[in-house]
Amino acid sequence: MIWFTWRQFRTRAAIAAAALAAFGVLLAVTALTITNLYADVAACSSDCAGVTTAFLIRFNDSAAFPAALAAMAALYVVPALIGVFWGAPLIAREVETGTHRLAWNQSVTRTRWLVAELTVGGALVVAATGLLSWAVTVWSQRLDSASHDRITPLVFGARGIVPVAYAIFAFLLGATVGMLIRRTVPAMATTLAVYVAAAAAMPLWARAHLVPAQQHTAPLTAGNLGGMSISGDTGAMEVFGDDVPNTWTISNRTITSDGTTFTGPADLTVCGPNGTQVKCHEWLGSLGLRQDALYHPGTHFWPLQWAEAGVFIGLAALLAAFCFWWIRHRIN
Repeated sequence: MIWFTWRQFRTRAAIAAAALAAFGVLLAVTALTITNLYADVAACSSDCAGVTTAFLIRFNDSAAFPAALAAMAALYVVPALIGVFWGAPLIAREVETGTHRLAWNQSVTRTRWLVAELTVGGALVVAATGLLSWAVTVWSQRLDSASHDRITPLVFGARGIVPVAYAIFAFLLGATVGMLIRRTVPAMATTLAVYVAAAAAMPLWARAHLVPAQQHTAPLTAGNLGGMSISGDTGAMEVFGDDVPNTWTISNRTITSDGTTFTGPADLTVCGPNGTQVKCHEWLGSLGLRQDALYHPGTHFWPLQWAEAGVFIGLAALLAAFCFWWIRHRIN
């Protein structure tokens, strides 16, 4: 049964292997560019901020920059493609064409058939996305070290083990949706919609709470004032401090001495059209305002990776269990 299942997946495996090989060549070629650009940063021993900034500017102007964008896009798109083209047709195609009655004969039970399909398919998913994510993560090490942004939502989802967990979830999601809808094309469309919703919900609402965030509270001064806005009609005022450097800042507000969010009203004589920036800053300094920020530092990268991967692998396990129950009791 394993050999028969492998024959079903071998074309997809060959396409995935060819795509990985082509992408590997792209990364290998551009890796030399990054190494050459990073030489000054590697040799720097003190006061390296300017050298690092220069490296990032040169990187953005080099041929490696499009490769970095392509790598990030690939790690977001590949799990969705796996769910749509590998997962959704897995059961839906068999039921839609009626071949499930032949596949699930007396010598091969439907449970054994599903075990083989999910095992072989899941192994290929892990191998393909694991190799891709590992290659991109290694290739991006110098860039991530200089920019300190791998903890930020956009970059985080294209590094480490999270893409592998997303791909496993997408594969099982597609199989489950296909089993329920029983038609291949509608199952593919539904899988894509549900996966995109789940993948977007994680960084927007859930990820920040997977690991306890750290809090930064400091007096608000002209040195850490990020900006302000004033309503000309009501004098309502919004003031915010600079984000904590090299972190993923998830909340940044200005509070008064009693801990409430500062909303003004502004003193328009010093902060209005006839005031000056210096006088406005002096007035703000006299209010005793503080910056209150919640953030995840770079050291939270791997704890967040393991936590998020655990969430999606857990969801995939639940979907697999549901598939086994449904295929035994509800499909004839």
